[in-house]
Amino acid sequence: MLTIISLILTGFCLIIILAILFKKFPVLAILDVNNLPGDKEMKFKDKIIKQRVERDLSKWGGAVAKVFLFVHNRFANFLNSTKNQLKKVKLNYKTNTHVSWPEKIKRTKELFLEIENYLKKENFSEAEERLVEIISLDDKNLKAFLKLADLYDLQKKWAEAKQTYEYALKLARKHKDDELVMGDFNLSEIYWSLSWVFKELGELEDAKQNIQEALDLEPNNPRYLDLILDLSIIKKDKESALYYLEKLAEVNPENNKLNELSERIEAIETGDPELPL
Repeated sequence: MLTIISLILTGFCLIIILAILFKKFPVLAILDVNNLPGDKEMKFKDKIIKQRVERDLSKWGGAVAKVFLFVHNRFANFLNSTKNQLKKVKLNYKTNTHVSWPEKIKRTKELFLEIENYLKKENFSEAEERLVEIISLDDKNLKAFLKLADLYDLQKKWAEAKQTYEYALKLARKHKDDELVMGDFNLSEIYWSLSWVFKELGELEDAKQNIQEALDLEPNNPRYLDLILDLSIIKKDKESALYYLEKLAEVNPENNKLNELSERIEAIETGDPELPL
């Protein structure tokens, strides 16, 4: 008997929830989202729907509303996972199909053009998919690896950025004398990028090691000196910070940040100084 009553109450609550949803859908239908591209449009709609539903359900409260939202979120995650799997299957089919070298070159150029268009629209997921397709067609395409790492950096996906920069670095070190692989890129820039990501991850020793590698290749590069100086300040290594501030002032005396950096260094509490990084 209690079970039947519980089912009736649950059904009644679900009817109320559905009534709220149907009431709100006409309002959503008039939203002007025609100018929003693809995934961005869907994310915008989903966000608006979720916000409106959550506001209305909060009035009713109770366990049923929480269960509904839990199921909704799980179902949305399931759909996203399924979508990603279908993309992978599609990509595997494309890349496993035999493609001649001239066709690969042509397709790669087309993909890079598509990537630029998607980046302008901030459609990062489509840009990522195209970059992965290029890498699948040519696993020595350093430009694609670095662009993918930059994309993760832009989205602050530090773990993915680190992994991709590390692979790009291995590829560049292995083919550093091959102009076809390297193009206009150089090892020092990759070291700098990797150091930056390690810094964002809070892995300061790895950041230090990579920026030092960059400086070994280009000892007077202002960007590299600026980063190692920042790391020295974060590590509260006053002696090292002063050393690199002096070097930065020599190579870039017009740097507007010199006074600010000097103040930051002076604010470091005096302790046992470490050796220069």
